[in-house]
Amino acid sequence: MASKINLIDLYAFYNAFDADVLETLMAGSHISCRIKNCSATSHGNGEHAEMRIAVEHGMVEDAKRIISDAIRCGVISAVGKFKA
Repeated sequence: MASKINLIDLYAFYNAFDADVLETLMAGSHISCRIKNCSATSHGNGEHAEMRIAVEHGMVEDAKRIISDAIRCGVISAVGKFKA
């Protein structure tokens, strides 16, 4: 019987480019993830869909570090928030 992977919504953001970058960064660190495109929310000048990255429960701290480093280095936008 296959075991179920428990994914935790970790970070919300609004940029599709960031989604691709985050998926690549997580894959490079062997962290399973899923990007969800949530309903449209008002943000800044116009309507943008909130996106969320969910990661394996046991990898939350490593994923937080990766996302924080990417923001600090300017690899992804700083417009976002941690959910976990």
